Order: sequence, then structure tokens, then C-alpha cells
Amino acid sequence: MTLPKIKMERPSVYNGLDWLIALDEGLFAKEGLEVELIAHGGERDTNVEVSDWNQVPSNRGHAEAVERGCANIFNACEWGNYRRSQDTAVGCRQLGRRASIVAGAVAVAPDSDIYTPSNWPIKLSRFPFMPAHII
Repeated sequence: MTLPKIKMERPSVYNGLDWLIALDEGLFAKEGLEVELIAHGGERDTNVEVSDWNQVPSNRGHAEAVERGCANIFNACEWGNYRRSQDTAVGCRQLGRRASIVAGAVAVAPDSDIYTPSNWPIKLSRFPFMPAHII
């Protein structure tokens, strides 16, 4: 049986490290799966003038390649995907949920006053790869 090609929107390390490592180490190919990573094509700048969240397209980053027919799967945080499933123009469905961060750790200096992720919103992040909804 020939399996369909998996065309996944390129994940970030934040929510797709497992996919990136598996692809890099040939684990998909070993199982007979062909995986292609598709770049996001949507705008990435933040418009600070928008005050109504309904004016922010839910597929501007994640799901953009699915909506234009170039990808058939994407990873994203579960809360954003509730809205993307509602707003889709192509019948995109959320098939499952898992913790947003599937692999990794956050390390802080011994004298840091950050003890849990809930402390992050009150701190300025020095890490440009951190997702905006966490900072």
C-alpha cells in the first residue's frame, strides 16, 4: 500500500522538534513515509493598531499553507487551532490535541526569579523564538 505524501507546514522548534529530529534522522523514510516541509507564506508582522481580535486572521501563520492547498497538516497550539478549525475555508479539522511544547526545557540562571512559565508574561523575553502568546 502506498501512503500519501505528508506535506506539513514547517514547524518551529517550539512545537515541532519531534518532527524536525525524526525527519533529520530519516525515521519517517525508515517507516516508508515521505515528508515534505512547506514554508509559511503569510505575513508575519504584528499590527499593533488592531484592537479587536476578530480582525486578526487565524490562519496568518499556522494553517496558511493548508488554506492555500500546499500542505495537508500543521502543528500549532491547541487554543489557536480551535479558532482555525472554525474559520477554515477548506474544511480543516483539528484531529487531536497535545501539550504545545512536546520536547524541550526552559533553563534559567540560579538567581532567576522565574520559577514557572506563568512568571514569563511579566518578564521581557531575550529569546526571539518564543511564541508571542507566551511572552
